[in-house]
Amino acid sequence: MATEQTAVRLLLSNPSSIFLDCSELLLRYAENIIRNPQEPKFRTIRLENQVVRSRLVPIPGALDCLKAMGFTQREEKLVLLPDTPLDDVIKIRDQITVERLKKLSPAQQNAQAAETSAQATSQPGGAAREPAASAVTEMSSVPAQTTPQSQVVQPSNNILASERQFYARLESSFQHVLLYEDPVLQAKARSLIPEEELRAKAQEKLKVLEELEKEETKTDNSPPPLTLEDLILPELRRWFKKDFFKWVDKAPCDGCGGRTTAAGMANPTPAEQMWQAGRVELYHCATCQRQTRFPRYNHPGKLLETRRGRCGEWANCFTLLCRSLGYEARHVVDWTDHCWTECYSTSQQRWLHLDGEKYYDKPLVYEAGWKKKLTYIIAYSKDEIRDVTWRYSCRHQEVCARRKECRESWLRETVTRMNEKRQAGLSQERKDELVRRFLVELVEFISPRRPGEKEMGGRTTGSVAWRLARGELGTQKDKSKAEPHVFRLSEQEKKGRLFHLVYCTANDKYTRLYNNVDMKVGWQNWAHTVQDVFRKEEHDWNMCYLARTEGATTGSVSWKLDLSGSGLCVQEIKVVARSQTFENGSISWQLCSGDKCILLNGDAEGTKTRDLEGVTSFTLTADLRGGRGDHAWQHAQLFRQALDRMEEFPLDIQVHLKPL
Repeated sequence: MATEQTAVRLLLSNPSSIFLDCSELLLRYAENIIRNPQEPKFRTIRLENQVVRSRLVPIPGALDCLKAMGFTQREEKLVLLPDTPLDDVIKIRDQITVERLKKLSPAQQNAQAAETSAQATSQPGGAAREPAASAVTEMSSVPAQTTPQSQVVQPSNNILASERQFYARLESSFQHVLLYEDPVLQAKARSLIPEEELRAKAQEKLKVLEELEKEETKTDNSPPPLTLEDLILPELRRWFKKDFFKWVDKAPCDGCGGRTTAAGMANPTPAEQMWQAGRVELYHCATCQRQTRFPRYNHPGKLLETRRGRCGEWANCFTLLCRSLGYEARHVVDWTDHCWTECYSTSQQRWLHLDGEKYYDKPLVYEAGWKKKLTYIIAYSKDEIRDVTWRYSCRHQEVCARRKECRESWLRETVTRMNEKRQAGLSQERKDELVRRFLVELVEFISPRRPGEKEMGGRTTGSVAWRLARGELGTQKDKSKAEPHVFRLSEQEKKGRLFHLVYCTANDKYTRLYNNVDMKVGWQNWAHTVQDVFRKEEHDWNMCYLARTEGATTGSVSWKLDLSGSGLCVQEIKVVARSQTFENGSISWQLCSGDKCILLNGDAEGTKTRDLEGVTSFTLTADLRGGRGDHAWQHAQLFRQALDRMEEFPLDIQVHLKPL
């Protein structure tokens, strides 16, 4: 059987007119199968059919493509068996689509784009959509820009009320992204970025990748190699989150810097309105009785100064920084209340997803991990507006069923008119490039993939209660139901008669110091049991720690060492555990072996004991209790540590051993 690459290359060897005619027929077969996977009639092609005999059989590569899809010949028929996976059908379909786009004229490409877009967004059954109220969002809303009337695309009079609201949001955001093109703002943004430092880190990673690529065998399916510009982006995102921008759950007190509680909303002052603050949150400090204002600024220039906010401010400011470094960037707005940035990779020939949480190029995390019920996701840049919902979903039919704020035909036509207006002054070369990119995107949209493991996690920013209320905690792993981890001695530890384990909360990593090649990221991964405990990062305070999950009255975590089969037993145990409690919160530590348990101090000075001398296994357990009020879960903090102190170990366990 011909490989898919060989089959498509053979098809491409035909004259363009023959290739286009034949490939159109092949795509029709593929689309029928993909859309109707259970329909037997689309899985059989009769070779005596006149169309097949004249347009497929004599064309080099045509039958090879069908066989590469999985068809097998049975007498005078080609058959795709019912249990044949559709992966190869989709691959051939996508490859042929891309090659067709290269051969079409710009006018034909636009026609193909419209047709493919309609296919990607069509709702099964063609059911009529009723108007729905526009979604109310958490993020700071984008106020309408003052725009010359000639630059605004006027919506048709024949639209629904909800579509007028929809159009207002599209137009407002489409005008807002022009702020990122201000050369003064870009210069200010560049002056704040440690570009040389980020470039140096990216260069180090590039060298590692280049060495690894030398050892790998290249195939036709191998992705293009990453470039330095690709690797700078995740470094920029990491620096932005860690060192530049601060996430705000509740604004700290302007007076004493203490914790506050929400106290309602206020109207923005004229000075706040100058920087496009659409609303102002109020917070009350119980310590000094001061009221703190938190304007939700929407002007990226102001955000370069305040450097704080939530996802709306994050994406707004970060997109400006990307533009200031010369990246083609989009501001992406999710109608179900989130936003982020996309940057175009010239080497990868696609748009990369960058989120303020911790996600780089993980577009399915919102649907698969956060469990969001997506509807509309719109990307805005200086040159175009695009409906990119389909990149962020692998459940297109479910999404289509929820898209009721406007008619799909109206949305496509409106976006097309807005793009034509915005691109009127562009060169034909630039217009053609934008169309080409869009067509490549459409191929991606109509080929949804499965989410990867790193796209299955829930949201990490915001309080647990806030994330729970929004349904964005995701599917939480229950460590208590997982296989408990048990430490066993390595050969080096046996020879040295020492087991030495340390844990750093800042980088969330364990290290076995007497066997320093053995490290593990993730505090749960080497725990024996975990009950209602999670790791918390407080970027406002630059601290991290383990605490009870919100709402839990108690929490616990334990570690276990088993010496059986080593010929050794415990001589002495030393435990150092740096923690902090507030109010009446408490943390208790105990060492247990069989029925014998010993209470430990569990402090920074450490506790040495020989009370378990001679045992061959033991468990170390920390119990977290107490606290007052809504933040009781935070009043017992295990392994509290500054986020930038990665050379320190708030947990240090040393077990000296002796022969049995």
